[in-house]
Amino acid sequence: MHKSKSLLIATILSTTTLMANEVNPIIQIAYDFGGSTLATVERYDNYSGSYEESKIRSGQGLNLEIGATATDDRKEFELQVLIGYKFDSENAENGSVTWDNIPLTTLAMIRKNRWKLGGGLTYHLNPTLSGSFTGYDENNKYFKDAVNDEYENALGAIVQVQYQVADNIAMGVRGTFIEYKLKNDPSNVTNGDSIGLNLTYTFGQRSRFR
Repeated sequence: MHKSKSLLIATILSTTTLMANEVNPIIQIAYDFGGSTLATVERYDNYSGSYEESKIRSGQGLNLEIGATATDDRKEFELQVLIGYKFDSENAENGSVTWDNIPLTTLAMIRKNRWKLGGGLTYHLNPTLSGSFTGYDENNKYFKDAVNDEYENALGAIVQVQYQVADNIAMGVRGTFIEYKLKNDPSNVTNGDSIGLNLTYTFGQRSRFR
């Protein structure tokens, strides 16, 4: 099922890109917020003298992407194809925990003046929550806690709006709608919906600001 979805997405992307008039490489950096809580990490704050909690959420994290953008001859339509690495990590004195995945994304957007609006699909590969903590409990007994939760590859939807601040730079807001199923228990479904900010740089374009 997942393989057929990936093949369909790849075929659509390849065909649309070949029909485009201009293709340029792009890089994108984004940060997303949201999703369900997967893990909670306690850290001791030396300034306040108390413990503070930090949470790992399924939709949250830094997303670094590379890919290509294709436009038609009138530059009224744009297609973006991206592959990235999305992750979030929290550390404590006795260990750390990380949530990460590899998103494959395609976006089709309508261009109007400086604005770009559209949406598409995203396919997240190898979503994994991993980490370990060691130390001594209140009875001075050594412990080691570890987590390695692997989730199934997941298909989701994206809506996005961007503003072209320069010929090769765009900034925008993206909403992602996706769910993750635990591999060893598919009935355990985690909501990964998120909203985030992104910055896109297009190579081969002029850098003149409007």
